[in-house]
Amino acid sequence: MPPLKFHPSCCAFQIALLAILACCNGWSRPIAAKSVRYADTEHTQGTLTEIKDANSVALLIIRSSVLDASGSDEPLVAEALAAEPRESIRHRYPYRVISRKLNDYMRKYRSMRPVYEIGQADFIIYFKLVEYRRLLNGYYPYGELFIIVTPRPEERRPARVIWRTKKVRFAEDAVKDFVKELKRVRQER
Repeated sequence: MPPLKFHPSCCAFQIALLAILACCNGWSRPIAAKSVRYADTEHTQGTLTEIKDANSVALLIIRSSVLDASGSDEPLVAEALAAEPRESIRHRYPYRVISRKLNDYMRKYRSMRPVYEIGQADFIIYFKLVEYRRLLNGYYPYGELFIIVTPRPEERRPARVIWRTKKVRFAEDAVKDFVKELKRVRQER
């Protein structure tokens, strides 16, 4: 029996080629859209220079099982302004990790002081706790850190997110990034 010869003009070959091209083209679009979305959300609507002279800070740690994928910061700001800072102690481990780093900074430079009411704070350090990861027999809080300026009617300044971590990180790494950036802005060594 002679071997079968495949002709490019065959309808099955054209359909298979078209299906492969359609699948490859369809998979590349969402990847490109995601990379563009994450590229522009590293620092939003401002910089830490807005809090260069601010000294009162409120620490909020909130565990949320819902992640907002819309890219809008309004629900986050509303949640932060409505929260009670004293309830953050409920999440002891991330609170201890973040407050230890901030207390070290406060002791060394004496340029910040903690407040326990949102209305008294110049800005809010908001840690959105996503999960606890277990690595090498230890648990590590994992989430995203946001810096939110509080509204000031006399300055006509709305509440908004001015800084965030580039990605979801361990709490200690996230607060290290913030303190490092704050030192750079305030020109502290």
